[in-house]
Amino acid sequence: MVSLVGGGVVACSGRDVSLGRAAPAPYVFGAPVLVPELATTARSDNPTLTSDLLEIYFTSNRNSGNGDLWFARRPRVSEPFGGPLPLSELNGDSFETSSAIASDGLTLWFGSDRAGGLGEIDIWSATRASRGSPWSAPALVPALSSPASDIPRPPGQHGLVMPMASARGAATNQDAPIYQTYFATRAQPQAGFAEPLLLPELAALDRSTVDAFLTDDGLALFFSSSPLLAATDAGGATTPTSDLYVTWRRSVDEAFVVTAPLEGLNTRFDERDPWLAPDGATLFFTSDRDGVLSIYSVAVSR
Repeated sequence: MVSLVGGGVVACSGRDVSLGRAAPAPYVFGAPVLVPELATTARSDNPTLTSDLLEIYFTSNRNSGNGDLWFARRPRVSEPFGGPLPLSELNGDSFETSSAIASDGLTLWFGSDRAGGLGEIDIWSATRASRGSPWSAPALVPALSSPASDIPRPPGQHGLVMPMASARGAATNQDAPIYQTYFATRAQPQAGFAEPLLLPELAALDRSTVDAFLTDDGLALFFSSSPLLAATDAGGATTPTSDLYVTWRRSVDEAFVVTAPLEGLNTRFDERDPWLAPDGATLFFTSDRDGVLSIYSVAVSR
């Protein structure tokens, strides 16, 4: 079970974390920057990118007022993204959330409450033959879905492990699902996923752990966490907020043993949806620090 205020937790961005002989290098963050070409007065969140950083997929309620899938492209990493477009062939009248693009850009997973699922929010996927090809019709992924709410994340550990979130077997907070992180594994990148298994070291009864991002080496897991009980601010309002964390393990065969908050990024507002570039130099995430959930990027060094 994860503890966020002691019990092996180091309250820093990673500078003083020790795993015995295998001390992880620290993550040092610059100043977060709003990605202005993706921002509107409407909510935008769940950013995930292709490994070349030329396509970004996210969700937004900017047109329909409901959650929809969106994307944007750019010709080079040094240039801004072009104008975002809705994924009209995948969106429906239903709620779509948590777009998760594969590193090669040929598979997109997302959560939806559309008809034909197993209940609540289920995990669906669409594929395409090439980056310029149209997407296939969305298909339910039964192995990853359940009667409770389930949401996908991009596979990590070289495409073999999806660190998804699910409310299966969890309590609820005033009808809102309490998510926990599950690992769904597969033998090779093109194979189907096995049944998701709860990640016990992050499981807790008093908070959600969600939005996980697993690095390619499988040794670091970024995630967001929010408490079951809302905190009360100076004005008497009670609003649960999400913060970003990272946890480490020595090998992919061992448990994650040290968890630390990303103190350089967390604020009194919501921070969620971490996505780290393959070279480890840029982190994308979502925050409502400027009044509405929007997509930010930040330079990372180690």
